Order: sequence, then structure tokens, then C-alpha cells
Amino acid sequence: MPTLTLDLPDHLCQPYPTMEQLRQTVSEDFRAQEFQRGNVSLGQGAELLGLTSEQFLLEVLGSRQISFINGTPEELATELQQEQTWLENQLRMESRT
Repeated sequence: MPTLTLDLPDHLCQPYPTMEQLRQTVSEDFRAQEFQRGNVSLGQGAELLGLTSEQFLLEVLGSRQISFINGTPEELATELQQEQTWLENQLRMESRT
């Protein structure tokens, strides 16, 4: 895995008590952004940080107010329509029995 070195001004590092906490924050931010861009899945993001999927979802994405639902409004509308059609079919089948 490649290693990245960053030169950061002191004032950006000062809020972090340790360099490890800064490194962890930068690592989480990067993975959260890559998740948001669709470059890593929820599971992959979690694995890269050594977290469970639930921890990645709550602690990393949730704290950054990043939705775990990635899709355009059109994709979400299509998915909603498909689910509504499925539900209607299920209800019709139940009413026949």
C-alpha cells in the first residue's frame, strides 16, 4: 500500500493532541470522501480503517454527515418505484390466498 507524506502548517496540527490522532482523522476523512465518490464500498471503507461496517457507518460517515445512500435523485426515484411495484405485487399475491 502506498504511503503519502503531507506537509501541513502548524496551525492545522495544533487542535490534535497527538500526531496519531491527526493521522487517524486524515485517514478517515480520505476514506469517507472516497466512499462518497463511490470509489469504495461501505465494507471496503470499514476494512481499510480496521472497523466494522457499523462503526464506519456511524463513527466515520455519521460524524461527517455523509449519507450511506449514494445515488442520484433519478436513481433513487427508480429504486423507489421498483420497490413500490414489488410491494403491490406481494400484496396482490397475498390477497389471492
